[in-house]
Amino acid sequence: MTSAVSRRRAPGRGAFAPRVTRVVFPVLFLAALGDAPAAAQEVVRRVGRVTVRIDVSQAFPGGVVVVRLSSRSRLGAAWALLDGRRAPFYSERGVPRALVPVAASAVPGPATLGVGIASRGGEQRIAIPITIGPREYRSRYVYLSEEQRALVSREETLRDARRLLACLRTALSAPAPGLLVPPVGSVGSGFGEPRTYTGAAEVESRFDGLQGERHRGVDYPVPIQTPVRAPAAGNVLFAGLLTLAGGTVAIDHGQGVVSVLHHLSTVAVREGDSVAAAAVVGLSGQTGLAPEPMLQWRVYLHGIAVDPLVLGPLLG
Repeated sequence: MTSAVSRRRAPGRGAFAPRVTRVVFPVLFLAALGDAPAAAQEVVRRVGRVTVRIDVSQAFPGGVVVVRLSSRSRLGAAWALLDGRRAPFYSERGVPRALVPVAASAVPGPATLGVGIASRGGEQRIAIPITIGPREYRSRYVYLSEEQRALVSREETLRDARRLLACLRTALSAPAPGLLVPPVGSVGSGFGEPRTYTGAAEVESRFDGLQGERHRGVDYPVPIQTPVRAPAAGNVLFAGLLTLAGGTVAIDHGQGVVSVLHHLSTVAVREGDSVAAAAVVGLSGQTGLAPEPMLQWRVYLHGIAVDPLVLGPLLG
């Protein structure tokens, strides 16, 4: 087993120290809001000399809203906001772009996307109506053995959830993640499923401290000790054993994107490591609540779990 891993510690509080990066784009005063012609799955609004383009083709529960800005004047730091989640703009090939997560629990229908841009007169904000489209997820009942139900009731699960949540909230600002590739060469499923576990409640929230019982990962049924590779380059935020998730590796890919790999039998990296794309970070297993030999891959965008198969291609 080979692994392209280097040791690098983040400043301050080790791997959990936040780093703030201010991105300034080519500041202006935002004038009255106007409309512009748009494609079927694109919402376009003009504010003074700024044009906001919103790709809503994947604006569904578990998906991503893509927002781009263009202007004939310099732009200050900018952000987008949906359902209380703030997403900064980063430069993508010279164009400011924000990837805004849509929670799997989001209710389809009218929604409001906020956009804020820093200017000399202060932060200017606009509200743009969009529509969250439908996406159906099948419900699933999961049988838990008596031993697994005992795991769910252990006090350590709450500690584990808080620890993983801290990773999601303190991810570093880093260069563009690059294309996200599935960590194993297999077909996965299960993201977004509303799950009911026999004899146990609030199981999903005990994994990451977030609300809701929709499954937040893609499950890959692979043999035990299948090499698990980093979906993209990044820094290891957590590497170790969790009560329900088993062997776990969390990787900060940059710009608010974090991969979490669960149910590993072997963890081959340490907290603070820098890993290259496709580097082996562990071996799959059947640990924690895994009902069979498998790997579970979760991807969080600005702290919200989204479908990795939707977000992945947007990062290439």
